[in-house]
Parts: sequence; structure tokens; C-alpha cells
Amino acid sequence: MGMNPIKIKSRKALKFLGLLISAMVIATVSAAVYNYMYIQGTAGILTGTGLQWVKGTDAPTGATIEGNTVKDLNMTTNEGNPRNYTDCLRIKNNDDTTHDFQLKVTKIVNSTTGALGNFTEFNLVVFNNSSVQVAVLNLKVLGSTTATLTIGNLQSWRILFEIIPISTPTADPKVCFEVELRYVVTP
Repeated sequence: MGMNPIKIKSRKALKFLGLLISAMVIATVSAAVYNYMYIQGTAGILTGTGLQWVKGTDAPTGATIEGNTVKDLNMTTNEGNPRNYTDCLRIKNNDDTTHDFQLKVTKIVNSTTGALGNFTEFNLVVFNNSSVQVAVLNLKVLGSTTATLTIGNLQSWRILFEIIPISTPTADPKVCFEVELRYVVTP
């Protein structure tokens, strides 16, 4: 009643074969050759570069510039009395290179129905550094866009707002607007 010697050898051989295959897999993985690649860089914030808004000599009281956004630019005039804010804002190029840019009306909000009809003209007019008019943006038309303009290095361009109201406006004739200035930056 002894054990069969053949069965014992077969089990041991299978166990040994399994361990041998495991060892070979481990050795193969361990023998792999690796190449390495690296990224070295930094992220920083540059100040005084690119285009920036600057308040002009007749910007409305309370207007502020926070980063790239002009806020509280609240312009008014009396009914039937045209008014120009002739030096309301400036576009200043702080770089030693030129920049191409466009202006676009991205939002118009009427405080009352028909408020846009209270203005015969409501325009943003751009003058280059030689005081030559180079673009007119109709602030009454959503999506209105200027042609591509090129501001020279270290130049400052003037923005005029032209407001021509009708003589008998509706109650609370206020229009809120948003204009986007998009410019090209060369890395």
C-alpha cells in the first residue's frame, strides 16, 4: 500500500516547471531596457506686456480697469443731445512688436423693450496714434466687428464713444453692452 512513484515525480515536475516559467517571466521583465524623456519648464506671469486698456482723459467717473476688463463705463447724455466721449479709453501696446486685433460686440442688453431705438447712433470709434480714424464699431448691432487692425509697437490708440439719442426716449432708455478685443500674440 505504498504510493505510486510515477505520480509523485509528475506532480513535482509540474510544480518545478511552473516555478521555472515564473522565474523566466520575472527575469525577462527585469531585463527590459528603458529609455527616459524629461520635460523641464516653468510657468510665469508677465506684467506690462501685450495690449492693455488705459482710461482716457474723459472716461466717466467710476470707470475702472481690472486686469483686461474695463468696468463701470457708465456713459450718459440728455435726451436729444449728442455726446462724444472723445478720449474715453486707450488701447496701449506695451510690446516691441506689432499686434493684430479686432473688436467685436459680444453682448447687448436692453433695460426696456425698444431701448436701442432711443439712439440714432451708438458707436465706438478707433483712432490710431496719428489721430486718424481707423474703425467704427456699431454698438447697436450684436456681432458687429471691426476689420483686423494692426497697432504698432509701443503705440497708444484712442477710443471715442459717440452717443446720439432721440429727443423723446422711452422710460429708462438704457443699453448695456460688451465689447471683446481679441489680439494675436506671437510666442
